[in-house]
Amino acid sequence: MNDDRRHDRVDARLDAVVNKGLAAAMLVNLSAGLKIMSDGGVPPDVAVRVCLEPQHRRATDWKR
Repeated sequence: MNDDRRHDRVDARLDAVVNKGLAAAMLVNLSAGLKIMSDGGVPPDVAVRVCLEPQHRRATDWKR
C-alpha cells in the first residue's frame, strides 16, 4: 500500500476536528490543539503526528 494512502482521512468530521486542532495548536498553544483533537475523537497517534511532524501532514491540513 502506498504510504500516502495509509494516512488518508476518510471521515470528513474527523478531518475537520484535526484542522480545528491544528489551528488551535498554531494560534493558541499545543495543549489547546491536542485537547480539541482528543475531545473530538482523533486517535492519539494521529494527533501527535500532525502536531509534531508537519512534514507528514496532508496537503489539505490547516496551515498558517
